[in-house]
Amino acid sequence: MVNNLLLISGIGMMLVGIIIPICYWKTKKVSVKFFAFGAALWIFAITLKIIMDLTISPFLSSYLFEFGTVLFVILYGFYVGFRTGIFESGLTYIIAIKTKLKNLNYKQAFALGLGFGGFEAAVIGFLSFINILVFVVSPDIINLVPDEAQRQVLITSLNQPTILVGVGILERIVIIPIHVFTTLLVFYTIKSGDKKYLFSSIGFKTIVDGIIPALQVYVGTQTVLSSYLMELPFIGLGIIAIGGIFWIKKLWNEKS
Repeated sequence: MVNNLLLISGIGMMLVGIIIPICYWKTKKVSVKFFAFGAALWIFAITLKIIMDLTISPFLSSYLFEFGTVLFVILYGFYVGFRTGIFESGLTYIIAIKTKLKNLNYKQAFALGLGFGGFEAAVIGFLSFINILVFVVSPDIINLVPDEAQRQVLITSLNQPTILVGVGILERIVIIPIHVFTTLLVFYTIKSGDKKYLFSSIGFKTIVDGIIPALQVYVGTQTVLSSYLMELPFIGLGIIAIGGIFWIKKLWNEKS
């Protein structure tokens, strides 16, 4: 038996990733191409991260885990976070300074950040939706999983309480401002010539992804409460990012 209502989570994440950029596009009249540039940068960054997850990450994770849980969450967390900071903020900076993207104004840089975060939300939502839809349409596929333990884990995940659909949607809502803020930091680096904003962007993203291993180990998603508690740090970082967006806008206006 599959909880069909879990499909709402994927639909919600897709809507978050589509509606927020559309609202900005409609109100600010920014060219669609800047949202597309953001989506392309996300594809580039995620491709590099996937390559690492298929090669380096599994071996590094197993090796670091031998040093104990505390060192694992610290060292592997730094690896995961710093990798994200370099691939997302660092590479965006390198690509921008070597192309016409270095001339983006505030609204265009904002749109690029929305394209980055919105496309990520839409893709994650789509994959979540498809993964559940497959079992909704053909529930007997579950029986094809040969390992009993894995099959039980899958059955449990497909029968989670409906209230959990809000977890993924909430996460995407708070992550998008983080992408916008860190993107603005990158482009303000180019505008101001001060590298501290680039380092701040990389550092912020290092924190965002770097806390994930610790949350997975010490909080987890075994219950409804713990699943939502997992999102609290990201909500806090999202609020900081929203404040940061207004801060960067003020600095940008002062430079104009």
